Amino acid sequence: MLLLVSSLGWAQETVPGLVTDRPDQTESAVVVPLKSLQIETGFLFEGDNTNSVRQNSFNFNTTLFRYGLFDRMELRLGLAFLSVKDNVNTDSLKTSKGFAPLYTGFKILVIEERGLIPQIAFLGGMVLPFTAAKEFKANYAAPVMRFAFSNTLSDDLSLGYNLGAEWYGDSAIPDYYYSVSLGYSINPKLGSFIESYGHIPGEGDAAHLVDAGFTYLVRNNFQVDISGGLGLNKAATDGFLSFGFTYRIPN
Repeated sequence: MLLLVSSLGWAQETVPGLVTDRPDQTESAVVVPLKSLQIETGFLFEGDNTNSVRQNSFNFNTTLFRYGLFDRMELRLGLAFLSVKDNVNTDSLKTSKGFAPLYTGFKILVIEERGLIPQIAFLGGMVLPFTAAKEFKANYAAPVMRFAFSNTLSDDLSLGYNLGAEWYGDSAIPDYYYSVSLGYSINPKLGSFIESYGHIPGEGDAAHLVDAGFTYLVRNNFQVDISGGLGLNKAATDGFLSFGFTYRIPN
């Protein structure tokens, strides 16, 4: 990462607008500009109540580093520090703290948008279990793959959607992932979105959720965001709240 940062001393003649992969769950079909480092970080709180056990999860410093290696390709590195507490009524059963497994991956721009043909990108990656704290360590490396699509509906309205598969390191059977996000630009600085997404496991019940949020462009390379969501069925998390920011180097 230090070697990548050291290559950011020169500025490009024209820099595209800031496009982020947070705060919604839908990955964008846009790669970061060549030789730019984009840091997307934030805080996430999740609450879930299952079989009389209340689980509160705090994700501190959930950070994604994105580096433009080529014009149509970026490298990705994700990390998070977790704190998970299980409670029955007011009695605490267990609290686990530590780093989640590192995520390493890439995004490649496959097709640029042309009329009704969406912009398409492919994301591939691997979650590395040996990098996690003992409480969050999986048995096997976990591949992640996803296709990201986007369509411009008007000057202020856009549609993003994802399809993919994810493994969690404990089974050879993947979960299938979908998401659909509708974004609306309220003004040049303030944006909003509403989204539906879910996981469909090879075994067990599917989890479906909805969320919504806002982004605010403080500067052309710095954005803050806030979002929240609700589960639509028992298999899904009851709800979550997130806030964070994105910063891109160079400007």
